[in-house]
Amino acid sequence: MSDSIDDLLGGRMRELKGDDQLFIEAEDWWMNACLDWYHDPTELYIVGYKEAGDSLVNSVADRSGTADSLIFPIVFLYRHYIELRLKSLLHDGRRLLDIEHKHKSEHQLSKLWPKVRDILVELWPDGSKSDLAAFDSLINQFEQVDPRSTTFRYPKDFNGNNSLQMDSPRVNLRNLKEVVGAMAIILEGSAAAISEYQGYKNDMQRDCW
Repeated sequence: MSDSIDDLLGGRMRELKGDDQLFIEAEDWWMNACLDWYHDPTELYIVGYKEAGDSLVNSVADRSGTADSLIFPIVFLYRHYIELRLKSLLHDGRRLLDIEHKHKSEHQLSKLWPKVRDILVELWPDGSKSDLAAFDSLINQFEQVDPRSTTFRYPKDFNGNNSLQMDSPRVNLRNLKEVVGAMAIILEGSAAAISEYQGYKNDMQRDCW
């Protein structure tokens, strides 16, 4: 049985071998992920989860993936992207504003977003109130469906009940991707601006010394 990359990508699987290894480099270099060129992988984690979600939605759009099964990893990936970006904004925003930041294990978007919202309002007091209100609503929608990032990861909760409890039995993946994309414009724009401001601040501090 052929084990060429074309066969693998085409969906034709090979048999398991006794000397198989999971994490190796291979000759098809474009398929090798490079893990040794960055100091802090935070941004790659964040961007990667959204990119993966987008790719799965695209696979459904071109009929190479199934919506009913891929909905679970798609929502998890998008939600995790938002969670990680909120955490990075909270960390970087507090650093910019000289506010003490203590790392805390927190997965609820409803607890992360208000803190990030306060930072955005302080940095941009004349910012769009309608964007913030829309974000409030969308974070609340995530909270109602998946408050702790487990609903779309595990089929059952700790009590053996179905994790998924939704009023609507249908979720349009195209719409989901578009709305998360609109959220990402605000999140990524804020992250880029905070990073730029931090750069200015660092330059000014160096000049003072």
